[in-house]
Amino acid sequence: MLILTTLALAQAAPQLGPMKTFGDWVVACDNAKRCEMTSLMPEGGDWSEHGWQLAVTRAAGPAGGWSVELFGHDGPAAGLTLKIDGAAGAAWRGHGFNGADAAALVAAMANGKGVTVHNAAGKSIGRISLTGSSASLRFIDAEQGRAGTVSAAVARGSKPASAVPAAPALPVIASLRAAGAPAALSPALLDQLWTQSGCAENYEGEPRPDVERHALGGGATLVLVPCGAGAYNFSTVPYVVRSGTATLAGFDAAPGWGGDEGPPMLVNAGFDAKTGELGSYAKGRGIGDCGSAETWVWDGSRFRLTEARAMGECRGSSNWLSVWRARAVSR
Repeated sequence: MLILTTLALAQAAPQLGPMKTFGDWVVACDNAKRCEMTSLMPEGGDWSEHGWQLAVTRAAGPAGGWSVELFGHDGPAAGLTLKIDGAAGAAWRGHGFNGADAAALVAAMANGKGVTVHNAAGKSIGRISLTGSSASLRFIDAEQGRAGTVSAAVARGSKPASAVPAAPALPVIASLRAAGAPAALSPALLDQLWTQSGCAENYEGEPRPDVERHALGGGATLVLVPCGAGAYNFSTVPYVVRSGTATLAGFDAAPGWGGDEGPPMLVNAGFDAKTGELGSYAKGRGIGDCGSAETWVWDGSRFRLTEARAMGECRGSSNWLSVWRARAVSR
């Protein structure tokens, strides 16, 4: 029964977790109900004062705890202090807050208006808005089934923590280990890929870029056909070649670009032969404070999603939030 259940989970199409914006915060929960929330730069804010960022994560399940991370211009260092509404602050030791320290910070955030970052001399060097943080915490309470329990951050009640649902199990994907050498592509097959993908027209009158080839194992080769580039995004159309025949690569979760009116399209794609992971990383703008990123593994017939992260607000967040996770097991 356990094996059948695991296989059923692995075959189910990925259902990405929800993401919401509340004021100056974005919150998301993935399919295993791990939830993250991260601060944004306030509208009209500037980098010198509002370039700092807090990220808060809570694990799912009755015993799920908090962790809090601080991000800054050059990376936060030991000696900083965080103060919420001017109250006595928590000292940053160069690593994340966890356990009781993180829980105390979250409790203060729930009713706070702003966080100030102070250097070792006690001078305020930045601010983080807490507008929307309480609503984000309430969202996490609801998504993790904590509302009405003593473990809730905002929607507290009298129910015991044991009333919180257990964390859902991660889907398990049997991935095929990358092996062998990539197949050679005949000139005729290359011309076919350029034409069918519609990418040839992007390079009229200029040399076509090289086509990437990666061995997937089992006699299959991943071929990435270049399909144009902007200032910070480079697009490719993925094919799988077997025995001299090419077909568009299949995915259990469609890549963010392409779709009904065209082939699937990866952005800033990369393939890691050691892990067998295919990645796509699409930036909404050059500084990388919004966009989406996905990672897939090859199961012998199609690419299966193992991680998806996203940030829908272009407001200074370098911390994209998890909306899907799966566990890949090589075979």
